[in-house]
Amino acid sequence: MVFIWLGIFLVPCIAAFVAIYLYFASLVPTLPSLQQLEDIDPKLVTTVYDKDSIPVHEFFVERRVWTPIDSIPQMQMNAVMATEDRDFYTHWGMNIVAIPKAVIQSVTRGDKIRGASTLTQQLSKLLFLTPERKLSRKIKEAMTSVRIEQTYTKREIMEFYMNEVYLGGGNYGFQAASDFYFGKPLDSISIPQMAILAGMLQRPEGYRPDRHPETALERRNTVLYAMQNAGYISKEDYKRYIEEPVETVKHKVGNGSGLYYYEEIRKFMENKYGQKSLYADGVNIYSTIDPNIQAFAEEVEKKHIARIRKRIQQRAVWKLGLSSKYNMPADSVVAHFDSVYALFKKDYLAKDTASDPSKWRYPDSSRYHAPQMAMILIENGTGAIRAMVGGNSFAESRWNRAVQSLRQPGSSFKPIVYAAAVEAGASPCDSINDQPVTIEDEGDPSKTWRPANFEKEFEGMMTMRRALYRSMNLPAVLTGIKYGLSNVVDYARKFGIKKAPLQPVPSLALGSIGSTLMEMTSAYTVFPNGGVRIEPYMIDSIVDKSGNVIERHKSEEKTVLKPASAYIMVDMLKDVNIHGTAARVGASGFRHPSGGKTGTTNNYADAWYIGFTRYYTMGVWVGTDSPAPMGPGHTGSEDPLPAWIEVMKELHKDLPIRGFSMPAGVIAKKVCNHTGKIAGEFCGATSFCLYSAGHIPEEHCDGNHFSNKKDAGDATIFSSKSTAEGSMTAKTKKEKNAPPPKKKTRQMF
Repeated sequence: MVFIWLGIFLVPCIAAFVAIYLYFASLVPTLPSLQQLEDIDPKLVTTVYDKDSIPVHEFFVERRVWTPIDSIPQMQMNAVMATEDRDFYTHWGMNIVAIPKAVIQSVTRGDKIRGASTLTQQLSKLLFLTPERKLSRKIKEAMTSVRIEQTYTKREIMEFYMNEVYLGGGNYGFQAASDFYFGKPLDSISIPQMAILAGMLQRPEGYRPDRHPETALERRNTVLYAMQNAGYISKEDYKRYIEEPVETVKHKVGNGSGLYYYEEIRKFMENKYGQKSLYADGVNIYSTIDPNIQAFAEEVEKKHIARIRKRIQQRAVWKLGLSSKYNMPADSVVAHFDSVYALFKKDYLAKDTASDPSKWRYPDSSRYHAPQMAMILIENGTGAIRAMVGGNSFAESRWNRAVQSLRQPGSSFKPIVYAAAVEAGASPCDSINDQPVTIEDEGDPSKTWRPANFEKEFEGMMTMRRALYRSMNLPAVLTGIKYGLSNVVDYARKFGIKKAPLQPVPSLALGSIGSTLMEMTSAYTVFPNGGVRIEPYMIDSIVDKSGNVIERHKSEEKTVLKPASAYIMVDMLKDVNIHGTAARVGASGFRHPSGGKTGTTNNYADAWYIGFTRYYTMGVWVGTDSPAPMGPGHTGSEDPLPAWIEVMKELHKDLPIRGFSMPAGVIAKKVCNHTGKIAGEFCGATSFCLYSAGHIPEEHCDGNHFSNKKDAGDATIFSSKSTAEGSMTAKTKKEKNAPPPKKKTRQMF
């Protein structure tokens, strides 16, 4: 009888045991493997630092800053244990005492189960399991926590936990949360602030102190009471701590400045090291950005592009007749331009459906295209890019016009032409004939090119110096031809113009190529750098989370010009800023010696100014993305130059004034203005001219200034394949063969 009762009792028990064993055995394959447990690799924040090693930007999927256990304040861990797991250092992964209560809650509330989770169990859920609250998940959580306890020490488990938990606002781990909410590292916040963070573990978004300060205050006081109850703080401390107000740092509204700059860093990192390195490996990127001047440059850009847009909008109102179409005063249309133009597109432009744009009632050239402004600032001595503006709004367009747009530089290319000439021995005092010239297209003899000056006038003989600061087109073309257009192409490549193809044709001298603002600005650094081009860069070094240097910048320097040639070019370009097309630089009160060059394409689609001081070179470009003409008056001196002046004034306000030292190999000679020879004792009108060694005139003037006048001669007909600031037109045979005009002149200096 006893055996019968034992059988009745034991069989169900054995069956239940077997069932439980089989159930647990079925869960084992779903648990993380030993390899997974040993290779816990959390996603960390990649931090970008500025030129002074101050954090300025982050890339992350989970905003987490890994902090070793030795750097985590003990009181922060006490706050966590007081509310989440007071027996953390004594249990083996599960709290057996709390399990019955949790099971009863599961039975009474359905299939959901709460409570009974140790820190290790919470960690197992964070790392390996889903957040669902089913009994099966709870069992797997417990089993995984036991495995974790067998794999890691308590201190390692605590370190993982303090860095893995989510604390609202996209922040993972206590270090990231401390910085986000209080603007301080974890070891610098107060105990009440530590209690706030610990209290957020229960409801990260619901207890956010920046959004729900009253709720966060109540939860904080609950945590402080638990800390007192657990013996971590005294009763007196508790009373004092609960009186402290909840204060958080204010976050800037919007995306902040430098987004085009940081986007270039992101693309570099992702292309070279991959997404995992960028978004998960906790890399530290030490960049060259100057956040103060970057923010200032963006403010200047927004102010000046608003000014430029208003001018173009006023022109569009007149050309499109918007005032009469909508029965509004012109100034009211401009004030509400976006809304009115949206109506115009719907009411009128939508009807221009012809596939041939030439048949549109409103051609593209008359429509409104919002202009953009781009800026690049390079430190001459290092090549470090200190600021970059890629457009008016990163949120509206991520297209970086500073590095991605290939646009015609126009006259801003001319310094490269003259640099090639100076390197070959030319002097700023050499004369060039600014007179009409007909250039035959060698590919099609029926076509010729007659380049014109911007002001449609010709001045005759002039010095190379004057031709540059007045930005005359004919002298630039003739100089390029005289010293070799292939040679100009070679020098353009040395200066760093690499992205677009370059053809040795006369129009090259007028900037008929495509180039980026980055290339052109970097090219101009050759002049203040004494003929050396330093490759521009944005990243000083890249360091992994363990402190190992992954990559360190190495300066790339190439000699482009002899120091003497570079100095002569600087001296010529200084005149541009004094009495040339950029004379408003000198008139603005900017006291630092500077040089530069404006550039405007013949259809007003691109406006440039690139200028330098001893310290920095800065390029500014204005144009539309189309590209479409902005209209008369939108030149390099009107649109980009004022922005350049404003930024450079701010940048140089605390810098000592430094000029450009004359290197060996530059020789100044007094020259007779009448003959161009070295001045003699009887020469009255003279000038000081700069020459590079070995290219000084050998003849001396004897004072007989008027016996050897020479005819300036005919302008030679050259060939051209493309145009920039002129137009290629078909000519009749008679016109083509007609001799070019002759003009008697004397040599001028």
